[in-house]
Amino acid sequence: FLRELFREVDIGIHTHEIGHPQRLRFDIEVLTLGSVPISDRITDVVDYEYLLESIEDSISGTRLSLLESLGSRILDKLMIPLQVYEASIKITKMDILEGDAKFGCQMSRKR
Repeated sequence: FLRELFREVDIGIHTHEIGHPQRLRFDIEVLTLGSVPISDRITDVVDYEYLLESIEDSISGTRLSLLESLGSRILDKLMIPLQVYEASIKITKMDILEGDAKFGCQMSRKR
């Protein structure tokens, strides 16, 4: 898993959002098959650095308007390793509402 990753992302449908990056929080989790490694080498497991790369690649691509579109793009990348049989993402807009409340979306995929 990768939790509490914060990035500034240009996303949103409203005129006041376009061109004004917003602080997003990313929380992702993947479940893998065969979680017992054959040896103590990274080549025998899913290298979880790809979780960060999945987000970074997705936010540096074409600008999206919806969190759901961004979440789907990230899930596409998270599901690439064949050992992954389920992936979940939660994306939170940190600064939209005043006070403690937050907007966001949560999505999952299974093979």
